[in-house]
Amino acid sequence: MDNKKITSVDYNEAKENNQSKVNEDKKTKQKSNAQKIIPVLIVTIVSLLIILTCVLIAYYQIYNSSKQNANVLEGVYTASYYSMVDNVNNLAVDLSKYATLNTKQSKLSTMQDMMQDCNYILAGLSVLPIDEENVVSATKFFNQVNGVCEAYSTVLNKGEDLTVEQELLFDRIAIVVGEIKSNFNEQSFGMYDSNFNFVDASVFDGTGMNELSAGMGNLTSEAIEYPSMIFDGPFSTALETAEVKGLPEKEITEAEARNYLQNTVYSNRKDVEISFLQETNGDISTYDYEVSVDDKKFNAQVSKRGGLLITISGYAEGGDPIISKEEAQEMAKNFANNIGFESMESVWQEVNQNVAYINLAPVIDGVIMYPDLVKVKVDLTAQEIIGFEAVNYALNHVDREIEFNASVDEAEKLLGFDYIVIKSSKAIIRLDSGTEISAYEFITERIDGVYFYYIDANTLEFAKTMKLVTVKDVEKLI
Repeated sequence: MDNKKITSVDYNEAKENNQSKVNEDKKTKQKSNAQKIIPVLIVTIVSLLIILTCVLIAYYQIYNSSKQNANVLEGVYTASYYSMVDNVNNLAVDLSKYATLNTKQSKLSTMQDMMQDCNYILAGLSVLPIDEENVVSATKFFNQVNGVCEAYSTVLNKGEDLTVEQELLFDRIAIVVGEIKSNFNEQSFGMYDSNFNFVDASVFDGTGMNELSAGMGNLTSEAIEYPSMIFDGPFSTALETAEVKGLPEKEITEAEARNYLQNTVYSNRKDVEISFLQETNGDISTYDYEVSVDDKKFNAQVSKRGGLLITISGYAEGGDPIISKEEAQEMAKNFANNIGFESMESVWQEVNQNVAYINLAPVIDGVIMYPDLVKVKVDLTAQEIIGFEAVNYALNHVDREIEFNASVDEAEKLLGFDYIVIKSSKAIIRLDSGTEISAYEFITERIDGVYFYYIDANTLEFAKTMKLVTVKDVEKLI
């Protein structure tokens, strides 16, 4: 065996080689550990990303759902509020008109109108988020007005007269309605232009008040001297259920109703946005929408049966009229005829400031179909349709067998001698009993004013008589 002498150099080389191997083993181990950690990190990061994504999706869904619910609620509040304000104004007009009446029939008719006004006001009060004191006081008042009208109608229907005290009660009611009207109109002035948000304004503070309630003013008995009522009626008298004869049985879908609004009702406008709000079920079930046109918002209802426009509600701009009453009539007639209402003609119109109210009815073979009346509201400044109502048309429009057995000359002889016939027409009219009859319509001028007479074209009996009066510079038939 050879003996090799181990030098210091060899020793150092061996030591270095050994250290190098140790280092290499250490690096290999670290690399192996690192390779094991990487998958764990990847799994952890991916898991965190998945969890974050799920959280974001859940948040997005909750946000969208909340936003959608808020939009629907905003539409309900908006429609209810403006309907309520409209009907408070209508009630004020009806009360002013009542003071001019001197026949039982005209008083009965106006009381029915006032009861309907109260029903719609009460419906609005029941939906809107108003503080308890205000809503209780206002609800009780309009409920009592409704009850008084119902009670006094019963008296008149029995052939009895109202006492002086009972008649004066309507004057006291008119004063209160005037105060409430002033409160509401002061609040609603500018609300539309300022994009008032009802949902935001409905949040109650610690005192039980909110912005909507505060804007209405104090409606409690401490602020308004409500008259002492003799009849405390029910909370809301339901309207009689009416048979819907004017709409086809086949129902359309929400998409078809939206398409009808977009491509028929607003076919001449390019800047229209339509948002579905809700379905309303009743005698006339509808799809309800918010329609935005040129930064103006309207509420529209389309019937489920047949897909016909039932209402549009909106408000006029301020300003002086640009188009005439005659141009508004033509606009209203063309609008109705173009959206599915055939043979419509203007049968009554009135102008209040810069708004024209046009009543249309089908005229078929020269006969005016008054039961199928449609009402159109025209902004004379903006030159556009801002209101529409076709409830009567939806309820009553049918094919009719029309008989006029007596001649117009025979009917005219019943008028006497002290008159000038301004116009005569054939018409179908609806009596208070709900019965439809054929009648001759005579618009006549007498020494004390203008009268509308309707004489049954088969029995030659007077069916209805109305007088033209002016209430606050607006002509009304009573």
